[in-house]
Amino acid sequence: MRRGQDHFSPDYATARRRLIEACAARGLTVESHRHPLRGPAGEPIALDVVRVGPADAPRRLLLLAGTHGVEGYFGAAVIHGLIADGHLDRLPPGLAVIMVHGVNPWGFAWTRRVTEENVDLNRNWIDFSAPRPEHKDYERIADALLPESLEPACLAAADAALRHFARSNGLAALQAAVTRGQYHFGDGLYFGGFGPTWARRRMTEVASAHLAGAEHVVAVDFHSGLGAYGDGELITIAAPGSADHHRAIALFGDKVKSTLTGESLSAHLTGSLDEGLVALTAPAALTFIALEVGTRDGQTVIAALRDDNWLHRSGRLAGGGARAIKARLKDAFAPGEADWQDRVYDLGIGCVTGAIARL
Repeated sequence: MRRGQDHFSPDYATARRRLIEACAARGLTVESHRHPLRGPAGEPIALDVVRVGPADAPRRLLLLAGTHGVEGYFGAAVIHGLIADGHLDRLPPGLAVIMVHGVNPWGFAWTRRVTEENVDLNRNWIDFSAPRPEHKDYERIADALLPESLEPACLAAADAALRHFARSNGLAALQAAVTRGQYHFGDGLYFGGFGPTWARRRMTEVASAHLAGAEHVVAVDFHSGLGAYGDGELITIAAPGSADHHRAIALFGDKVKSTLTGESLSAHLTGSLDEGLVALTAPAALTFIALEVGTRDGQTVIAALRDDNWLHRSGRLAGGGARAIKARLKDAFAPGEADWQDRVYDLGIGCVTGAIARL
């Protein structure tokens, strides 16, 4: 059995090629939803789907890598290991595993957390026929998150504004203000969109094709960038005491944290993918977990996102500092250290194989 680091790839194109090769070696079919745009080297990019097990299985385990583009390295490594190392060769009767590699393939390929529309895909699942949600706290700090330049004086003023908000309202309130999801600043951070993105529309098709008719759908969405370096947290939006929460505990253990109680590292989000899947999988029971693994400290992660956002807003992708900004963003969500890769890979494999055993 290979080490976790052996399943990590240096870029999206390599990760996709390795997925296709691993599937070919196991006789598995890759269903590719080609993106209309291409990757940085002109290569095709796609939302790729692999199913192991019967199409009509009453229980379906859905694994999602790359909902947040650049975070895709973690989930892609776990999916590659599950296939290449034979973890899925003998599934329990009545179970199928559906793996989505590159839920947001454009962001994965171009080293961005967002989609080509600058949309956070995990905030895009609202009803756009209704008025878009207001987020007054984000409005108060929007300018600090969108500095005019990356000059030290400009960044110092922006950081001072964020510190002032934190002193007045608390760090948890600042995190929620930044990350919960906003729908009025199209060039801002954690933007939920003005309508359904390409990736949301493709995921709707995937759900219709691969999850319809199930009795129980269990989903694991792999994320990185929140929490202590190499540590993991299992996150649910289900309320403690609810049937959804009881199922999550039964499948993943009593360390599952709910965003509704304040015990999770994550704020409670607006328009998250798990909210969208509820409607797409009904009347099946849905048990949705986000496995979040920590990377760098929160200030470093937000600074990397802010710099990358500035880079794309300014159109200076060919500038001298662009490569360094992209390197910092990748490091904020997919550190290159072998010990981090081994630790989080083991967490991911353990989460999935444990759920399979309990299913």
